[in-house]
Amino acid sequence: MTLVASLTIEPSEADAAERFVAVCTLTNAGDEGVTINVAPLSSPSLALEIQDVAGAPVLLPPPPVPPSEPPMERLEPGRETAAEFAGFLPSWTEPGTYRARCRYVAGSGDPVVSDWVGFRLTR
Repeated sequence: MTLVASLTIEPSEADAAERFVAVCTLTNAGDEGVTINVAPLSSPSLALEIQDVAGAPVLLPPPPVPPSEPPMERLEPGRETAAEFAGFLPSWTEPGTYRARCRYVAGSGDPVVSDWVGFRLTR
């Protein structure tokens, strides 16, 4: 399985935590179709890793209870799936500079991570 993760955050600077929107995208960069469990993309606390400027983690609320049957999606070569997280940053987050990355973990394999994306909360 050759998955590639990417992340966008808009806007890059905002005066309220709820204005940020993160989009985590997984792309099948391989030559064969793959079936993935999309449950890890169901919640920002599962799909996003966020740190402050010092590298300390920003803790998110817990994810919802997973379904009894994991939701699966087939990705053919070159196809992608995306999850959008509007207002992913908790409202109690202090103003400052942060960075986030998409982190997809399914099963016992290594995580698929995107590059870090910086953003700033000004208030």
